[in-house]
Amino acid sequence: MLFFICYSHIEFYRYEDELLIVHYGNSKVFMAFSDITRLKILELLRLGEKSATVLREKIGAGQSTLSHHMRILVDSKIVNSRKEGKWTFYSISESGGHYAQGLLQYLTSMVKPADAGISNINNIKINGKSDAKSVKLPEIISEQRRTEKLKPFTIVVDTSCDLSPEYIKEHDIQVMAIPFLLDNIEHSGGYWQEITGSEFYNSLRNGSIAKTSSVNPSTYIEAFTGYAEQGKEAVYIILSGNLSATFQNSQIALADVRNVYPDCKIYTIDSVSATAVCTLLTMMAVDKRNEGLSAEETANWLNEKKHHLFGVFTVDDLMYLHRGGRLSILSAVGGSLLGIKPLLMINPDGSLGLKEKVRGRDAALKALISTLEKSVSPGTVIEKLLIPHSDCEDDAKKLAGMVKEKFEVKHLEIVLIGPVIGAHVGPGTVALVYESYMTREQFENKYS
Repeated sequence: MLFFICYSHIEFYRYEDELLIVHYGNSKVFMAFSDITRLKILELLRLGEKSATVLREKIGAGQSTLSHHMRILVDSKIVNSRKEGKWTFYSISESGGHYAQGLLQYLTSMVKPADAGISNINNIKINGKSDAKSVKLPEIISEQRRTEKLKPFTIVVDTSCDLSPEYIKEHDIQVMAIPFLLDNIEHSGGYWQEITGSEFYNSLRNGSIAKTSSVNPSTYIEAFTGYAEQGKEAVYIILSGNLSATFQNSQIALADVRNVYPDCKIYTIDSVSATAVCTLLTMMAVDKRNEGLSAEETANWLNEKKHHLFGVFTVDDLMYLHRGGRLSILSAVGGSLLGIKPLLMINPDGSLGLKEKVRGRDAALKALISTLEKSVSPGTVIEKLLIPHSDCEDDAKKLAGMVKEKFEVKHLEIVLIGPVIGAHVGPGTVALVYESYMTREQFENKYS
């Protein structure tokens, strides 16, 4: 008897004289066992539940590498995960293990359905219900293709893109963590998994030093190889190449992977942006995927659209820009003493540009609104407008009110800036992110 048929996503079909299983998720099971690092992780978990921190120490891997492996293991149902506060714990799934054993036995067995004690496919019980169907194989293939079209490709972002955990989960977005250091202690769990936003920004206010590092090529090679091995298509939206070496590293890795898998369809997008500009670009990618566009079509569309996305912001303390190499010490100290609040903007090439200097916070917020007015046609209904901030929600809400006084906005969202960008702009940063009818280059030519 096939002892594993109780597993929830198995479906049986009769095609001519054969009993077939439609393998919607079974490839993920075997992916769990196809890598030496994942085998080491399973060996560790055989001894009992382990935290992500312990697993990293035992296998000597960074957080982004571990996250990649754990995502595959959890997706395969071989491993369970649970959250406890800001920590994640992993354990072997007994039911997943039984299922994997049964699946392997079934696929490598020469036993005919009749010999297995199954005389009538319609009597097969799955979870106590008669869920089996008698259909032709073309109908099965048609259903599989319909299912694939619902999510024809994977959307991947890095942690310079400030998406909420809820949005990531709802739209099945994969995240590559850009590591950051706080007082020389590495945090590579992505977003706020190891520290809260308030803790991070309060640490900066109290004198802590935060730095970031790029994702290294080997981490990308591992992730891209996983997609290529599974035949998955992916669109990866990455922090501007003029703000970090992350994009360049991804290109090095992708070239290596394509040497082995020349047909892999992974499309990397230099967002020429950061923070919520990447967030808005990702939302657009989700929309295009939902419309049925392929990964290649979506990537081409995003590469055009990204130049129309504006990110204009002001910072509260110029010293953070100095530490990040964006401002001289003389300008930073002098500007801070005079209460100067710079108006900054992401340039057409994705670098950071100083557009204006004003004195005082209120004047800085008004300057943001002025830029919005210059770049959006009068009477325009703004589809999506994001207001990212680094732990200054009151100012973000005030700015939102100012926007609503002058524009009709269908979707306005206040977004917390993550640690990757927060390390360089410090607490007190607030911004406007939106789409314009003109490109950034056109704006520069008109108003510079």
